[in-house]
Amino acid sequence: MTMKKIYVLWALTLLSATAVAQGLPQDPTVRKGQLKNGMTYYIRHNAKETGLADFYIAQRVGSILEEPRQRGLAHFLEHMAFNGTKNFPGKGKRLGIVPWCESIGVKFGANLNAYTSIDQTVYHIGSAPLKREGIIDSCLLVLHDWSHYLLLEDAEIDKERGVIHEEWRTRRAGMAVQRLQEQAMPKIYQGTKYEDCMPIGSMDIVDHFPYQDLRDYYQKWYRPDLQAIIVVGDIDVDKMEKKIKKTFSSIPMPKKAAERIYYPVNDNDTMIVAIEKDKEQPIALCHLYQKRDATPDREKNSEKYLRDDYVDGLITTMLNDRYVELRQQSDAPFQSATGRSSIFFLSRTKDAFSLSVSCKSDNILGGIIAAVGVAERARQHGFTQSELDRAKKLRLNAAERRTKMQADYRNSHYVNACVDNFLTGEPLVSVDFALKNTQKLDREVTLTEVNAAVKELITDQNQVVVMYAPDKEGIVIPTEEQLRQVILAAQQLSYAPYTEEQLATDLVSELPQAGTITNERPWAHGFTELTLSNGMKVYAKKTDYEADAVSLSMRAEGGTSLYGDEDIPNFSLITSAVTEGGVGHFDAVSLRKMLTGKSVRVSPSVGTKGQSINGGASVKDMKTMFQLAYLYFTQPRKDAGAYASLINRTRSFLSNRNASPKVDYNDSIRAVLYGHNPRLAPVVQETLDQADYDRILEIYKERFSDASNFKTVIIGNYDEQELRALVCQYLATLPATGKHEQTNYQNVPRIVDGEKVVTFSKQQATPLANVSIYLTADVPFTPKSDLELDFLKRCLSIAYTDSVREEKGGTYGVSVNFELEKDDKPNTTFSISYNADPSRYEELNPIIYQQLKHIADHGPSATSMQKVKEYLVKQYAQVAITNDYWSYIIWHELDDDADFDRDYCKMVQEMTAEDVQRMAQRLLAAKRCIEVTMLSE
Repeated sequence: MTMKKIYVLWALTLLSATAVAQGLPQDPTVRKGQLKNGMTYYIRHNAKETGLADFYIAQRVGSILEEPRQRGLAHFLEHMAFNGTKNFPGKGKRLGIVPWCESIGVKFGANLNAYTSIDQTVYHIGSAPLKREGIIDSCLLVLHDWSHYLLLEDAEIDKERGVIHEEWRTRRAGMAVQRLQEQAMPKIYQGTKYEDCMPIGSMDIVDHFPYQDLRDYYQKWYRPDLQAIIVVGDIDVDKMEKKIKKTFSSIPMPKKAAERIYYPVNDNDTMIVAIEKDKEQPIALCHLYQKRDATPDREKNSEKYLRDDYVDGLITTMLNDRYVELRQQSDAPFQSATGRSSIFFLSRTKDAFSLSVSCKSDNILGGIIAAVGVAERARQHGFTQSELDRAKKLRLNAAERRTKMQADYRNSHYVNACVDNFLTGEPLVSVDFALKNTQKLDREVTLTEVNAAVKELITDQNQVVVMYAPDKEGIVIPTEEQLRQVILAAQQLSYAPYTEEQLATDLVSELPQAGTITNERPWAHGFTELTLSNGMKVYAKKTDYEADAVSLSMRAEGGTSLYGDEDIPNFSLITSAVTEGGVGHFDAVSLRKMLTGKSVRVSPSVGTKGQSINGGASVKDMKTMFQLAYLYFTQPRKDAGAYASLINRTRSFLSNRNASPKVDYNDSIRAVLYGHNPRLAPVVQETLDQADYDRILEIYKERFSDASNFKTVIIGNYDEQELRALVCQYLATLPATGKHEQTNYQNVPRIVDGEKVVTFSKQQATPLANVSIYLTADVPFTPKSDLELDFLKRCLSIAYTDSVREEKGGTYGVSVNFELEKDDKPNTTFSISYNADPSRYEELNPIIYQQLKHIADHGPSATSMQKVKEYLVKQYAQVAITNDYWSYIIWHELDDDADFDRDYCKMVQEMTAEDVQRMAQRLLAAKRCIEVTMLSE
């Protein structure tokens, strides 16, 4: 049988995934069907987001299907889907897709978007407000047009060429790895269709292709048998099914449809090695792949597939725990290493075990040898029962929590499951079934089975090695033959079995007598204020927004602002040095093991203006969250070995920190904005030389020595009595001195006054103009000011998309942001940034200022104002049912004495163009504008 015939059969197995496969029960809450023309559909009701729905069209189509003369056109076509369709033509005839969606509060980029990859293309309208039946019909009509009715007009194609080119420029300039990946692919995939298939394509083709080439690709591959409609949200499933049948059944299936081939990847007896270098690559990254046949999609809907996936997950979890342990050693051989089981590189027709190593610049081969050795030790001796028990516990806990949280899932969760089922054949099972299956596997899977599977997953056959390396004098990069030989040699060595010490059983061994709650009173927004016996104040709000979640946030003023410049070298290392050391009698490795199977995270932080501890947990692990907070307050652990490992890894990274021009650019922005303030100087080798571990720990302990200076916010689905007991035991017993320290604003860096333009050039592999503009002004710290700034930001974004991106084709996008801070003097920093071809900087930059001045002179348009209002009102309904939102609200109340929730939607609706205009005028009138631009040499 020829290779082509074999893979035609493999393709047919993919297509069979559209039918109801045997073996696993489909999630009964999802209605899946197929129209006569071959189009698949998925529908699910979800009441979590009231009055909203997501509309998707997924396609088994991507850049792998392009002909050589079409390189980049799959991605180009994705862009064109927003530039004119049969029912949404735009250009004054009828609204285009983008303006229509934004008129109902669906924001381009955030809610309206698409992506193209090698094997798939997916478009979506997210969080569409279902205020009237016509919106549902129109959303389906958009999907209908995307499927078969794009206009693809000559003038629109020509306008989009520049946008695509600037997307290519932005991505390629920002990531050396992308360039290196493209260079490596012809070696990795020699003799296959994957040699040259990156979606961004060839810019020569993008700039010059004949219009018909794009239309040919569209007509050949956008067709019902390769497409699925997915609708999830607050909808009636029966009615939606009827609408889908009515809207999409008429889309024709071509009589002589081209064969959709899923292209094979060759096996190899001799290890393939590709080493690619780039002057802008800061560190050496090495990826070792051990290829194996992929599971055909038709075989995934089976217990065997779930079992194999479960076992592979156990193996990689245990392996990665060993890598973390090795990384913590004082003489750790690498920056980091991880193992995973997934697709091979970019191709779904071959799977692989992959080992990724982030190397130290002075020990590249040593790090790779060590990482391979860890994998080989596992292959030769397997894992221990205690490791397996922990890994199983992790999987079971995750499955249990998914069941508890299923009523909280947003539409996107269910959409993603349907997309994966259609595009890759992943089983579409219910959360309850998944839990029962995990429980079954937890009982059945033995250490013997897992250790046998390790030998199948981790091998020394069918190997590919890819290294992305710096091109810098002084950093020794191995040759391809050297890399091949050291890996093969490491795989032939014999390794001793892995051993580990017995873990302590109690996280907190000794506790003082519990404190008390001395006062309790109702507080704003449904919070309760608890005053503790040590002076700490706790603000608690019980919610059911997330059924199995509790969050903890503790903050106090002070931070590094209370220390002199002599301590600057210590500041940047405080948080990492403490977390790397562990707490109590647990080092970081044993703490990680101790917490396996628990849904809990707690992290301390010391910043410029204050110190904090933030955490979150499942309801059952709430006690552990409080225990960790108590330990980070009272028992940070000194670990000289872990600190040495941190310093050594940081030194290695800093040895080539400035390889990327973007690093120099960001350093320059901070230096110019803050007048070269030493407190914002980048970490360099000298910083590490001057840092003092004992002093770091001393500063940290001082920052957490006075609990009475802290306010604590707790939000979630907790039990009231349990919460009070935990608060009394773990928070009321924290040490308190009653100092009540405050931030020293004399030591807080501030943006300098005045107007300044700083332009410099730097050699770049991909020429790029990086432009950042910062406007600062004194602005009252009020919810109204914040909303005015938000409107200005969003109206400007709309204007820039229309003028700089669409009209000029000059950039992939303009980013607009702001910060409003109270501090000792309320102020705002309003920022505008974009990337472009350096040769167009002089043409485009004036437009940035002109659009801001236009709003200051005339106000934003009524259309833009209405778009923003629709979006913000819709967004409020989405965020107001989250714990994070109420944390944001309460902290503004506590720290700033400002209520950002009161009458929010009313304020949005009452916002006028004149309000926004006055804010723009205020920014310009301050005459505090700094522009920092980096061009290409």
